[in-house]
Amino acid sequence: MSDYVFLVGDDYESSNKEYVSIDTDKGKLISIALAASGIPFKGRFDKERMLFNYDGIYKESVDEIIAKFTSDEYAEQRREIAEHKGDDCLYFLPAVAKLLRMTEGTLRRRPMDIQLAVCKRYVDNWYCDTYTIQHELKDAMMLITKPEMTDSEKDKAVGKD
Repeated sequence: MSDYVFLVGDDYESSNKEYVSIDTDKGKLISIALAASGIPFKGRFDKERMLFNYDGIYKESVDEIIAKFTSDEYAEQRREIAEHKGDDCLYFLPAVAKLLRMTEGTLRRRPMDIQLAVCKRYVDNWYCDTYTIQHELKDAMMLITKPEMTDSEKDKAVGKD
């Protein structure tokens, strides 16, 4: 390992620890994805290698995250994310609809701000495991689509009851 070693993660209790050692320069990104996905882990990385352990019940999620940063299978997705990350994020509407288990047409019938919000949330969390991405997308839909308050509820909220 190089002179600059970064320690990541926190101590956690588990009787089923799994250990990973990979040659990658993406240790920082993998660490962020593991933390964002709520996976208990502890390890270290430098410019060339990452070593960490994690709770074994998260094996599928960890494998998915590592694959997203290191495999050729996800190379096209990484390129598309980089290319369409800004205002062009509606490009990901079909992928978002699939993750939300709805048709693309159903999602396109939603107001444009909802479409943009869920697509931006997808772009911001693409590196996480599928469960976390789905949770984030559903959360974005719920925050934006909550029902409007009626006039009487607004009056009560401002003390005009």
